[in-house]
Amino acid sequence: MKRSFLPVALAILLAGPAATASQTDKADQRWAQGEALSRDGNLEAAETPFEDAAEGYSRAGDSSDFVRAKIKLAAVYQALGRADLAYNTFQQANTVAKKLQDKSMLAAIDNGLGTLDILSSAADADDAEPLLKKSYDLAIAGDDAGLAADAANNLGNLYSYQLRYPEAEKQYERAMQLASEPEGVCRSEGNLARVKLDEGDFEKAEKYAEAVANHAAKLPDSHDKAFLLIGAGYTFNKIGSQAHEDRLRLKAYEAYQAAAGTAERIGDKRSLSYALGYEGQLYETEKKYDDALALTRRALFLSQQIESPDILYRWEWQAGRLLREQGDSDAAIEAYRRGVTALQSIRHDVSLHYGNPTARSSFRDVAGGLYFELADLLLRKADRAATEEEQQKYLTEARDTAELLKSAELEDYFQDQCVSLLKSRQARVESISPTAAVIYIIPLPDRTEILVTLGSGKIEHVQSAVTEDELTAISNQFRNNLEKRSTDEYLEQADLLYADLIKPLEGLLQQHHIDTLVFIPDGALRTIPMGALRDGDKFLIQKYAIAVTPGLTLMQAKPLHEGRVDLIVNALSQGVQGFPPLDHVPEEARNITAMYGGKELLNADFNNKNFRKEFAQTDYSIVHIASHGHFDSDARKTFVLTFDNKLGLDDIEQLLRPSQIRDKPVELLTLSACETAAGDDRAALGLAGVAIKAGARSALATLWCVNDEASSVLVSDFYAGLKLTPAITKALALRHAQCKLIADPRYSHPCYWSPYLLIGNWL
Repeated sequence: MKRSFLPVALAILLAGPAATASQTDKADQRWAQGEALSRDGNLEAAETPFEDAAEGYSRAGDSSDFVRAKIKLAAVYQALGRADLAYNTFQQANTVAKKLQDKSMLAAIDNGLGTLDILSSAADADDAEPLLKKSYDLAIAGDDAGLAADAANNLGNLYSYQLRYPEAEKQYERAMQLASEPEGVCRSEGNLARVKLDEGDFEKAEKYAEAVANHAAKLPDSHDKAFLLIGAGYTFNKIGSQAHEDRLRLKAYEAYQAAAGTAERIGDKRSLSYALGYEGQLYETEKKYDDALALTRRALFLSQQIESPDILYRWEWQAGRLLREQGDSDAAIEAYRRGVTALQSIRHDVSLHYGNPTARSSFRDVAGGLYFELADLLLRKADRAATEEEQQKYLTEARDTAELLKSAELEDYFQDQCVSLLKSRQARVESISPTAAVIYIIPLPDRTEILVTLGSGKIEHVQSAVTEDELTAISNQFRNNLEKRSTDEYLEQADLLYADLIKPLEGLLQQHHIDTLVFIPDGALRTIPMGALRDGDKFLIQKYAIAVTPGLTLMQAKPLHEGRVDLIVNALSQGVQGFPPLDHVPEEARNITAMYGGKELLNADFNNKNFRKEFAQTDYSIVHIASHGHFDSDARKTFVLTFDNKLGLDDIEQLLRPSQIRDKPVELLTLSACETAAGDDRAALGLAGVAIKAGARSALATLWCVNDEASSVLVSDFYAGLKLTPAITKALALRHAQCKLIADPRYSHPCYWSPYLLIGNWL
């Protein structure tokens, strides 16, 4: 995201042209227009005046006002959720502000950048604290109490995001003391209300929300006033929903009404859309669907007028829910489709956390319901289809809708658009092998839908009675029990999951002579090894080769035996950086290099410098890493251990991508000692997407750190199968290696063999 550029106007300013009075006067006029428009909530219209003002000040050589105009413009972009533009604009201002050494300007820029880091993603939150602290210190040094209050508020938002509630409250209280304007006091009160709500202290949350509503009512009409009232209403509604008190919904209604009145008086369509939409949400809660739909349609019309997709998707989604409740599924589907289209157009740019900027939410948490609810309606439509052609149309759209969410989830996790980098070289999963079945699992609140695609491309549709919540609970229990090598407690969940997800497919799989199952799992299913499901007698891996993939498309692949194999083994057996030794890793490395030859970096030789040097010199087709690794729900905390440091996902991507650009991508990336936390499906999402991120055709990795000796045996057998058996696929080679461990009494427990996942292309 964070790329800055130097526009022509900034280059002129730094060159120092002579100022003219007319240029400055025109810039002042445009500044005033931008201020008036943004004050009244007309943010889209405020962009151009601030851009013109910055250009004018630049040509006049007025550095200070240029910076101030850029800061204002960046704030507008930020309010509109356009993070990339906001970041670049703050950086342009920063280039000049550093030369001026103006503490207030630098404080405002750091405050803006820190706020962006909080709102953009969990991955950036650690960057925010030093920026906001620096902003606060600069503002205090520059005697700018209002800016110091703003920085303290944003620090409170960061601490609230990180669940550091006492520290958050301290910052909000500090901001209240420093605030130079009543709006600042109200903002802090609103933030305190949300913290208390998160802590479950409904009494104090209501008290602070009440204070916001009362104080905001006395302020002059403005966009800020309207949003303060909307925030109070939002908090009242949340308290009422959790405490089940209707009187609080009445308070929410009154706050939304006051916000709508304020917005109408100043012509603030953005605030009015939010106020009406959230009021519609109140009626939806009370099942007054006609009234709710009327308000939602008014909110929709306003969002269309200001061409604001970040609002539009919310109210299309709400309209879809209401139409569904009224029994008009066709109109509901159309509303959901429009909502998905609007969200897809902005999903890279927009912070989706309105109402609570400190929300600890992923893209899936915030917007996943939109995609799943549309998929649900489409699947129901498929059940009622009059012809097979019509049924296939709806099944395909339902699957593709869920697929849009999976792509968005990966981009949200990795915080870049890596998912789209390989599309020119991708192939559809179902078109790769006639003996593979692609199993797309969609858990829903009242059932689980299983879509099976065979080589013909036809989608077979099977329903399971297990609900999303039940599936999550069983999967989490299964994962926990699998890691207990001294018990067989996992058997109950293994049999249940098989009965729910596999048994309904058995006839279909046998009829089409399927030998490989390719799962596209969702949610908690990402955290479990599907091969450990059991029919009461045999594990699933004993019947089929198994692979997983995060989505419907893969890099086009060729089997390893086609062409030359260049291998590098990177191995760490010594205990370093607080991690225990892996005593059998040298044996694993020797076994692999004995079969394939290639380069070996062991212990001290496996350091970041040598690793980078090797990839600069050679395009490796197999990259094997036998070292501790960790997949975290925060992609920046995901790493592979080297002797002297750690390699993050971005590091691995940067090393492997050049070979991909040269059309010699890595065929297989093996991570033989990584782990993800049980029950953390977001971290498992990162594991599932590691091949895409690294630009590899496929990856072999573990869900948890396995027994060192068992790992060495399994990995060696896997590579031996690939080397010695003509035309064998990676999936079949892994199946044979796992079945061999199952047959060994020492390692028959799935704790030893099941965590290995083949991710991506299985050929």
